[in-house]
Amino acid sequence: MKIYRNAAQIKKKETLGRRFSLAGLAILFVGLLASFVPTWLPPDQPLQAGFTGFLQLYWSWISFAALATGFMLASIGSYYINRFARRRWPGSRFYERPDEVLERNMKGFDDKYNYFAMSLPVGYAVAGPNGVTVFAVRSDKGRVIVNGDKWREPFSFGRIFTIFAREGVGNPAQDLEEQKQKIRQLLGQGQEGAGVDPLLASVPVDGAAVFLNQEIQLELNNPTVPALRADQLKDHVRARAKEVRLSNATVRALNERLVSQATYQEMVAEA
Repeated sequence: MKIYRNAAQIKKKETLGRRFSLAGLAILFVGLLASFVPTWLPPDQPLQAGFTGFLQLYWSWISFAALATGFMLASIGSYYINRFARRRWPGSRFYERPDEVLERNMKGFDDKYNYFAMSLPVGYAVAGPNGVTVFAVRSDKGRVIVNGDKWREPFSFGRIFTIFAREGVGNPAQDLEEQKQKIRQLLGQGQEGAGVDPLLASVPVDGAAVFLNQEIQLELNNPTVPALRADQLKDHVRARAKEVRLSNATVRALNERLVSQATYQEMVAEA
């Protein structure tokens, strides 16, 4: 399998997440200090001049504003860190980013397969004899209940304490449909005229929701899109390749088109 990774983009978003998190913590600290103003400058004291007087008048507004702003920035930081930073995953001895978790769980594919990590207009995709499969990646743990195209997480008190660190299940089906449309545009599907490769006109583009955390509990009732744990990913892609049966010429044309459209700094070939 060949891996095309936009390492610069991944690093940029990880750094952005850490900066947002630090900024959020700094602002929360400012709010904490502002809350001590009535202790340092009791209300029965005369109003001071300059900045000290400003704090005496508006300490409560500063404290509440810092609380809201700090939590907002910390939440944005958690969003990026969850998606682009390395961490140790439950039940695993590996310290990996989400793109590396996907990579590890697809090891063993031959060189007909190309894995794209943040290098196409979609986040993660694999192309080969299976056509193209895009992934809606989630990393939270807990219960997820899927009924058709409805996705939900039952309420639990534990979620209250991690509300700003969670990404939430959202709507993977909608995410995947948007990603599939972007891939179809790259392949020229639905277009007419010069430059449209007839070999790519009927290449199937499908998707799957992939949950990276092994502590996820999936309760599935006729989901409209596949919902998988990361360790089920390889079997799913292989099964799709058996269903699709693309010719070697089509697979070559598919990979050449996607690689020509990819932005990447790392290309790794694995056996």
